[in-house]
Amino acid sequence: MTQQYSSTGAGLGDVSPPSDPIVDTATNPFKILALSGGGYRGLYTAQVLADLEAHIQAPIASRFDLIAGTSIGGILALALSLEVPAARMVELFTAHGHEIFKARSSLGGIWRSKYTQLALLDLLRGENLFGQKTLGHCSRRVIVPAIDYSNGVPVLFKTPHHPDLTRDHAYAATDVALATSAAPGYFPRHCFDNRQFIDGGLFANAPGLLAVHEAQHYLGAKRDEIHVLSVGTMSSRFTVDPSSGRAGGTLDWGGFNPVNTPQRLFGIAISSQESLVHSMLSHRVKAGQYHHVDEPLTDEKARSVALDKTDYAAQEALIGAARQSSKVALGNPVLRELLKSAAQSPKFYYGPQAVEEGVINA
Repeated sequence: MTQQYSSTGAGLGDVSPPSDPIVDTATNPFKILALSGGGYRGLYTAQVLADLEAHIQAPIASRFDLIAGTSIGGILALALSLEVPAARMVELFTAHGHEIFKARSSLGGIWRSKYTQLALLDLLRGENLFGQKTLGHCSRRVIVPAIDYSNGVPVLFKTPHHPDLTRDHAYAATDVALATSAAPGYFPRHCFDNRQFIDGGLFANAPGLLAVHEAQHYLGAKRDEIHVLSVGTMSSRFTVDPSSGRAGGTLDWGGFNPVNTPQRLFGIAISSQESLVHSMLSHRVKAGQYHHVDEPLTDEKARSVALDKTDYAAQEALIGAARQSSKVALGNPVLRELLKSAAQSPKFYYGPQAVEEGVINA
């Protein structure tokens, strides 16, 4: 069965010992970390990861064979694989969130997006974060989804963990980060490599299924070997007001400001994906080997938390929920055992992390 680590209904955070066995050491587990998108709600994800790192006294990336992340989850996945402590990402959120989500003149979002990614770019380019590093500098296998809007196709940026993955390793980590997080209605499209990219959350906001496919198809992992830890962003379900109109026009979707329409639709897309992927992973991964850490938003917290709310109330709600969620998660011996041992060092075929034995290092 799925191990669900939400503090809702969990009393003071204590959990009963699961009926599933501790991680089977007879097989070599293939461990996946999947990080969802959610804008500033990624502060919740970052705090959960920081708490896990504090528990194991080691980088959380060292415990996983593959890390998948979308949008803000993609930024966190890159940070972890570049050996940036999760606590540093929490500091980035709390100290600089208001800069990242600082509204600019845009005629109410009609002329251009409400926010610019320039502040985030400057922060990520800092030497204590990504600097000038490329995807090839990642120490763990990573996949990050985005949409190539120039060609109308989904793309997965990947570390060079397979002989066929020959190009992405040369891309700047900041470009990949801005591509996966260019949410429609919030940020402009991110342009590099003569292409325009938009947020991967439109098709893979919860990237766990993509990671399982990557593990099986490209890395030869067997179903019984795969363990998945998925961390959400306090997913909120967008639902209709039964008393509202049903015509489906601009007023129905966006209210009196039509600019709210794409933001509303984007929210529906990512929230419905969370539910779908959670359900499917419960079937795709062997019982007891899928762990989901998330916290559903109550009506009260939903008023304080959003993709672009960065004030003290939002920080308190996100960090407080994360501390409780991580406490409940670490109360489970299955997950503690999974985090106890480091994953095997990955083999990269290109770029600065490539090994010898005839492997190209370029």
